[in-house]
Amino acid sequence: MPVYKPAPGSRDVVAVAREALEWARTQNGTAMIFDTAGRQEVDEALIDELRQLHAFLSPRETLLVADAATGQQAVNVAQTFDRAVNVTGIVLTKLDGDARGGAALSMRSVTGKPIKFSGEGEKLDQFGPFVPGRMADRILGMGDIVGLVEHAAARIDEEQAAKSMDRMMSGKFDFNDFLDQMKMMQNLGPLEGLLGLLPGFGKIKKQLPEGALDPKRMKHMEAIVLSMTAKERSNPNLLNPSRRRRIAAGCGRPLMEVNKLIKNFSEMRKMMSGKGKMGAMMKQMASMKGKGGKIPGLPGMGGGLGGLKGLGGLGGGLGGLFGGRR
Repeated sequence: MPVYKPAPGSRDVVAVAREALEWARTQNGTAMIFDTAGRQEVDEALIDELRQLHAFLSPRETLLVADAATGQQAVNVAQTFDRAVNVTGIVLTKLDGDARGGAALSMRSVTGKPIKFSGEGEKLDQFGPFVPGRMADRILGMGDIVGLVEHAAARIDEEQAAKSMDRMMSGKFDFNDFLDQMKMMQNLGPLEGLLGLLPGFGKIKKQLPEGALDPKRMKHMEAIVLSMTAKERSNPNLLNPSRRRRIAAGCGRPLMEVNKLIKNFSEMRKMMSGKGKMGAMMKQMASMKGKGGKIPGLPGMGGGLGGLKGLGGLGGGLGGLFGGRR
């Protein structure tokens, strides 16, 4: 998107805004976004400058962009800016962090203005319309399953995920499939933010081994699998002690870590195969799709279990990632 760059040394924001409007006309622009510099609510001189700019532009929307991790200081920020320029809405950033969004409630309460957009990462696809109900569920620790399904459906190759799930149910799941799942998971973004959408994850997180959600762990697992030969990835039964020592030397990871991954992979494959209870449940879910069934409590999925197949595959990969039982 074209961006106007003022002349070096320009200090009069109204003059810069006037020049930008004239420039936009030459670009056949239909909408303009004026992104002002960040301001502390106690800096009266800058707040006054903001008032002048607002009076000159008379914008259709005046959005306050605020950090969700600000906490209760957000109340003062929202009140000050609302009094100065009469904001029409709020944009909350960093909702993927540790803060649950209490600032959202405070800012909405003191200004009476809606939260229109939210950011949960640094990429464009992690920015979008704010959904109040989902935020309420997250604050209460109830997760956001619909958001999780939508997030996964937009980033996962459903055909590939369905193929992976079928192989898992038939007991043919191998390290090639595991590697594909890790790549899909990496496309979903930070694991902790993704799992934070699951109900009760706050309690589950405390039970996980230390470092289970460390992003480096995924890379270490990938290095171990890539150090296997093509035959070893296709047939994990070939991984005897001597082969495991070679793999550990090749990827630079401890032998104990290699053994643990292989053990967890074997347990996961057994649990998710058609022989176990989990496999039976997955088969039952798959049959629902064939009958046109939809999942209760997940409105708007459209294809019933279509999007969930990707999540079913992801569940298998998580077994190895978490390191199994403590």
